[in-house]
Amino acid sequence: MAMRATTIRFSDDVWELLEREARRQGVSSAQLIRDAAVMRVAYLAGQRGDEETATGLARIAADSPAGRRPAGSRSPALTDPERLASLRATGLLDSPAEEDFDRLARLAARLLDAPMALVTLVDSDRQLLKSAPGLTISPWAETREMSLSHSICQHVVERQKPLVVDDLREHPVLRDSLAIPDLGIVAYAGVPITRPDGHVMGSLCVTDSEPRHWTSDQVQTLEDLAHSVVSEIELRAH
Repeated sequence: MAMRATTIRFSDDVWELLEREARRQGVSSAQLIRDAAVMRVAYLAGQRGDEETATGLARIAADSPAGRRPAGSRSPALTDPERLASLRATGLLDSPAEEDFDRLARLAARLLDAPMALVTLVDSDRQLLKSAPGLTISPWAETREMSLSHSICQHVVERQKPLVVDDLREHPVLRDSLAIPDLGIVAYAGVPITRPDGHVMGSLCVTDSEPRHWTSDQVQTLEDLAHSVVSEIELRAH
């Protein structure tokens, strides 16, 4: 289907509101505007009795990242109180970098020949970077945290199993992630960091700025290293 470009002008205060809501939804501002426009046109088509158009547009809206769950809501996996309690019990939220975690992340990057590796902890509304060798982009390299609008690892927490994507730009859900334009992440392979209680804290992942195929052996290597990450977490857990 042909794509048509358009320019939409808003005042600065409206843009600020749009960007704030987009961050809450974990999508880009462009995606939020697109979904709002599609749903509005679907509503108008339904009002005039054009059910075919209304149904088709509603289906498009439901297939978008923002349309998969009610506006303003978070994935139940991310907001699960027991998971969040387990995450806080690690004592690692907002903790400084530690060589033990950096060593494992560097090893992941080296073994998979990836320019960047991350050990992430996914909170209910943000992603913490316990280790981030290869990340040099401001402000995330300095703050070592980001909103969920830039988090691919949140989907590993949701799935509770590895997420392997050769090209995020072609993925039906992840193609609108701000991690692509802002962090230059195109290829992604991440595995869950799962505590003994069964709760997923985040992900050990590697990324590339170019499309690439991740092999099953590489994913197994990540899973083996993730076990070592869990061992380090348990040494520090309250």
